[in-house]
Formats: sequence, C-alpha cells, structure tokens
Amino acid sequence: MAIGNSKMQLETGVGWVRGFNNMFKGELKSWFRTRKWWTQITIWAAAINFIYLMVAISERDAASSGQTMIFNIFLGLVGPIGASIIMQNTVVGEKKAGTAAWVLSKPVTRISFILSKLTANTLGLAVTMLIAQGLIAYLITAFVMGIFIPVQGFLAALGVHLIHILFYVTLTLMLGTLFNHPAPVIGIPMAFFFFQSILPNFYPSALKVLPWVLALPWNNSPDPSMASALMEGVSVPTMLPFCCTLLAIAVFVAASMWIFTRQEL
Repeated sequence: MAIGNSKMQLETGVGWVRGFNNMFKGELKSWFRTRKWWTQITIWAAAINFIYLMVAISERDAASSGQTMIFNIFLGLVGPIGASIIMQNTVVGEKKAGTAAWVLSKPVTRISFILSKLTANTLGLAVTMLIAQGLIAYLITAFVMGIFIPVQGFLAALGVHLIHILFYVTLTLMLGTLFNHPAPVIGIPMAFFFFQSILPNFYPSALKVLPWVLALPWNNSPDPSMASALMEGVSVPTMLPFCCTLLAIAVFVAASMWIFTRQEL
C-alpha cells in the first residue's frame, strides 16, 4: 500500500477549477493513449478524403482551385454529424452510469467536469478530424491535382471549420446536461443541422447568421462557403455568421455550466 500511495499525486486546487487538471488528463488519455485517435483518423479519412481523392484523380487534367470546395463540403457535412455522435454520451452516459456523481464526490467541481469534457474532446476532434484530414487533403491537392494552396488561407479555412464543429460540440454538451437520455441529445443537433438547408427558403435573412454557411454553400448557390472562400483566396463578404456562431458557442458553454451546477445527479 505504501508503494502504491507513493505513486499517487494529490492535486487539491482551489476555486471553480479544482480538479480540472486530473479530469483533463484523464479525458486526453481516452483519446491519445488508446486506439481511439488513429481509429478516428481512419474513419474521417474514409468519409472525407477518400471521396476527395477520387474526385482529384478523375478530374486531374481539369483541376482548378475551386475543386477544393469538395473537401470543404464533405468536412462541413461529416464534421457536425461526427462531433455530435462522439459527444452524445459524454455527459449523459456518465450521469446514467453514476460515474459523474462518483467523480464529483472527489475534489472536482462541476465546472471543471464540464470544461474538461469540452476541452479534451475539442482537442481530440481538432487533431483527428481537422489537422489530420487537412494534412491529407493538402497533400492530395498538391500532388494529385498539382495545386499548391497558400498555407495561411488553408489554415484559416480549417479554423472556420473548427468553429463550425465547435458549435455542435457545445450544443450537444449543453443538451447532455439538460437531458438524461441520448435520443434528444443527438436528435436535436442533427435536426437543426439539416433544417438549416431549408430555413433560408422561408427566411432568406437567416443565411446571415446560420453556422451552415461557414462550411457549406447553400443549396445551388454559386457563392462559396466562408471556409472555401478563404481556401481559394476569395474575399469573404461578411463575418456576421462567424460572429453569431462564436456567440452561440459562448452561450452553450455558459448554459452547460449553469445547468450542470444546479442539477441533481
């Protein structure tokens, strides 16, 4: 027992971040000290870059910078769906299993619990879905299509995709604190995601605020999404959707912490 106890590190901490470091490290281990990280990279590569590679090979002779829109569209579609699926049991699963109550019986605050889930899963998704897939797509674009996209614009586009995905990460996290069953936690983000594709038919002004236009063109519009515009070096007409999405993310995070700190487990 003395040997075991000597290897344990006590981290007391103070205030509302008490226990965050241990929780964050534990969440990161589930991503990067298991097979999860390379499994996720493989899944997203098959869902995003395999199709992009096929398009690049088939249209190699007629390649243009606009072909990168295919990568942005598939990342814009797969990203929110994948993020919502991964996040659906992050809080609900632990509440149902009783592990959330057990963890919170230790010197861990509820805010640290939520923030550790948010930051670790955001980092895991950023590495496996954005950095890894972005690198693969850049190599395909350069060596198959013969197009060398400016690195600055490419990274800016991935940053927009990160905000787009983070919207669904935080929305799903908030719903996980609100509900005790995974059905509404996954169903509501998916319903909202696809509802955006028809909402502008009734309210055209919605295009100015919806996160959809960050990563996806609306219906048959010739205008590229914000991510595609940055990747292709085209001027972005407005930053309003980006700012509105950031505001929504902040609201979702604040709501998650407010709900969870007042909830009986």
